[in-house]
Amino acid sequence: MRTSRTVFITAAALCVLLTSCTEGGNADVPPAPDTSPSTVEPPPQGPLTAPEVDLGQKEVLAEGPRRGPWQGGTAATLPEGDLSITVHCLSQSRPTDLTVTFDGGEFGVPCSNLHQTTVTNGMGAASAGKLRLTVATEETVRWYVSAQVAPR
Repeated sequence: MRTSRTVFITAAALCVLLTSCTEGGNADVPPAPDTSPSTVEPPPQGPLTAPEVDLGQKEVLAEGPRRGPWQGGTAATLPEGDLSITVHCLSQSRPTDLTVTFDGGEFGVPCSNLHQTTVTNGMGAASAGKLRLTVATEETVRWYVSAQVAPR
């Protein structure tokens, strides 16, 4: 009788120990896979294209494809009319801003790293003369720029 009582107490103690080791921790159960969305963005999609010349417009300055900053170009014969500047850009890494500076001011373009960004900024009336453009951005940004005038 004493032997069976000892075996019973030993078995009970072993069960308590095994149960306390696996409770809460579930050591025998593999961890569940993470089902949350990935924070890693896919690489850029599609090619970078040049802006098209709009119907009724005259392209007075075009540059690209380029990467990174550009110290500028000059359109020596800017006709009088309504000026618009179109930028197509694509970042190779994270979303990055690009800034176009021209004689009458500047504007920013948020360049995506997933698809080509297109921004057209209408400046309104431009007088005949010269136009100078510069582009400021990081080396990871590829871009095209087109300055067009709708003659009056």
